[in-house]
Amino acid sequence: MAYARSNPYLHATWIPRYLTGDKSCLWACWFKANYQAFERMPSDFDVARWTMEHTDALNRLIADLEEQGCELFIEHQNGFRVQSPRTGAVIGGRADLIARFPDGRTVVYDVKTGQESASHIVQVQLYMYLLPKSNLVQWKGMAGKLEGAVVYAGGHEMNIPAESVDDAFEARLVDFMQKMTSSVPPRRVPSVPECGFCELTKGDCSERLEAMSA
Repeated sequence: MAYARSNPYLHATWIPRYLTGDKSCLWACWFKANYQAFERMPSDFDVARWTMEHTDALNRLIADLEEQGCELFIEHQNGFRVQSPRTGAVIGGRADLIARFPDGRTVVYDVKTGQESASHIVQVQLYMYLLPKSNLVQWKGMAGKLEGAVVYAGGHEMNIPAESVDDAFEARLVDFMQKMTSSVPPRRVPSVPECGFCELTKGDCSERLEAMSA
């Protein structure tokens, strides 16, 4: 049985696809942000396979960066929380890898095993924006200085300059968080494609749509 959280909470991975427009139903994210212990739809996603493929790709990246003489911060070392002093809302997350290069640059990496997506870039931009504001004291004073990169399992790397996390990016995130922390929930936008990837059940979302069987 779902019950209200004491403060809104969002995982950083929930946010990017809404900022890029890949997802439209803000209500689903608002519900997850404001309620917990809700029932989830069953999934056939192969977590074990994904975990191993992701680990393999991450280890290849680690080996490459170690050869370049980087100081590395890996996975659990990068778990962070940022809490709004105004609303109490928390965004939590964990960057796959952060590297300090010998030349002084610091790059936030995220490893992906699937197809390229704009939301992957936004996820790293979120880390670049949030880490200097977080509980991880080593990144204090790094606002506007962190670079980013998305690295795909095949080896392709998408570099993200520090200046891409600009005022417009911040404004979009602030607007999104205002919707997530509002006492008035945003409207639902049910559709078969979007509901098909939503983990909420009909018990919590009466407007959920199911695909028609053949």
